[in-house]
Amino acid sequence: MKSFKRSIGILFCLVATALAQSYESGSVLKWETKAFAQTAVHPAGNRVVYSIKVGDVTYQVARRSSKVEMTIGEKIQCRVEKDKLMVRDDKGKETKYDVVGTAGEPRPQ
Repeated sequence: MKSFKRSIGILFCLVATALAQSYESGSVLKWETKAFAQTAVHPAGNRVVYSIKVGDVTYQVARRSSKVEMTIGEKIQCRVEKDKLMVRDDKGKETKYDVVGTAGEPRPQ
C-alpha cells in the first residue's frame, strides 16, 4: 500500500512538472497600429503591433485586434511557443499573440 501511494505521488510530481510552463520577463518597448491585408480567412483591417524585449531578442507581436492591451514600459511575463508569444496576466490567464517579426538572436527551444 505504501509503495502504491509513493508511486502515485511520484507520478503526480512528474505530471505537474511536465505541465509547468517556463515564463521569462519582458518589457513592452513600443506599440503601433498597422494595416493588414485581407487573407482567405481574415478580413483586412488594423492591428496593434507591439515590440517586446525578452532577453537579447525583440519580438514584434500582434493580435487580430485594434484595441491597445499593453502600455509602453510595462513589465510582462511571457513565453514563446513556435510562432506565438504567450503573455500571462496577474491572474495567470494567458493571451496569445502572433509573432510577426524578431530582431536579435532567439534562444534555441
